[in-house]
Amino acid sequence: MVAAPGVPGGAVIAALGLLEKMLGFSPSMLSLMIALYVAQDSFGTATNVTGDGAIALIVNKISGYKLEKQN
Repeated sequence: MVAAPGVPGGAVIAALGLLEKMLGFSPSMLSLMIALYVAQDSFGTATNVTGDGAIALIVNKISGYKLEKQN
């Protein structure tokens, strides 16, 4: 699913040819794959964003970075 990371739902669309030709998925199976991917894609994005924020906090703590207070 590395093919189209910036396009919501793009990875599964990019993989449809592979699923159909190489793995023998039928049209109904492809439809199910699209529906399942769209249903779970937002959870993967939320996990990615949350993980990036957590890592940024850890790196800030390790590096000793502190925000300066402004009056």
